[in-house]
Amino acid sequence: MNIMHIQGYLRQDAALTMVAAIALWSGVGIPAHAQKLVTFDAPNASTAPYAGTEAAAINNWGALTGDVQDSDGGVHGYVRSPDGHYTEFDVPGANPAPGANCLYYAGGTCPQAINDLGVIAGFDGDSGGLFHGFLRGADGKITTFDAPGAVVTFAFSINVWGTITGYSIDGDGTGHGFVRKPDGTITMFDDSDGGTGPGLGTYPASINDEGSIAGVVTDPTGFNRSFVRGPEGKIANFDPPGATSSSIGTANVLINDLGIVAGTVFQGASNVDFGFEGAQGGRALAFETQRAGTGSFEGTNVNTLNILGTTAGYVTDSNEENHTFVRYANGNAVVFDVPGQMAVPGSFFGSAAYGINARGVVAGRWHDANTLLHGFIWVP
Repeated sequence: MNIMHIQGYLRQDAALTMVAAIALWSGVGIPAHAQKLVTFDAPNASTAPYAGTEAAAINNWGALTGDVQDSDGGVHGYVRSPDGHYTEFDVPGANPAPGANCLYYAGGTCPQAINDLGVIAGFDGDSGGLFHGFLRGADGKITTFDAPGAVVTFAFSINVWGTITGYSIDGDGTGHGFVRKPDGTITMFDDSDGGTGPGLGTYPASINDEGSIAGVVTDPTGFNRSFVRGPEGKIANFDPPGATSSSIGTANVLINDLGIVAGTVFQGASNVDFGFEGAQGGRALAFETQRAGTGSFEGTNVNTLNILGTTAGYVTDSNEENHTFVRYANGNAVVFDVPGQMAVPGSFFGSAAYGINARGVVAGRWHDANTLLHGFIWVP
């Protein structure tokens, strides 16, 4: 057994103990009236339409990261400490004033993940419109990187050891997965089911502490399959219930430290959105949450997953408005709105969760009635 497997088993044993402790401490399943919702804006956040503060991820200590477009139009990364203190930062070489925010992949500094040591991974856009991966240490030191052969590089997930995954896009428009070790070594990989050409290829989204990676592979027909890549590099593909050739397939495929996989599956020719969750290598369960619509691109979208198997994201109702959901491993779910969130039929706006920690604390973003972006924290 190699060191990665030993570390993985040790982490899993510790995680199982932590699950029991956290379940008691967090009060999972407590009444809705006991829950707390906090909204926030990073300092000097813009008040221009579709601009403001976005929350991207939260760690187990309650520190979160995201991006803010300031009043001058510049897009910057930030860290928000558990006590509400903000530290803003820019990746060297990033274009801080693209005129939009990270939600629209327009440029600037765009954090995507934060581990329990406070290390952040993400991507930035330069003045030429090209994207690069970055790593920001807990001490504030920033390292940028590009995957071999990449035109653009996007980093999306980091584990506790500092290993990062994401994808690059080459000159033909094909996506390729990568793993970046803490020493800076980058290993590229491709799922054999992936096509070549614009929008096709391999797109990792999540890495756990053992080094297993989950994501989506887009085949030559444009169909998205789910995959899990083990620490040794072996890739296994699977299709959640309802993912057929008549639909888009899957999206946002994630994996936690216990090997639970979750994401979004689009079912049927209308591509109705369902969440799914299941044990790695086992049978996944597709699910909907309260208020889910049944029309095209309505339903339940999973954006984040914690060690307890709790998922969170957003649900699009029959009016095509979005609401945040949190769904526990036992199937119970909470769907809520941020007071004052935008409520315009057909807008596909509202609120959505993008990060969840082991305690079940959720971080997300919401649009208000004037289309301004704000962050929120929901405490169970």
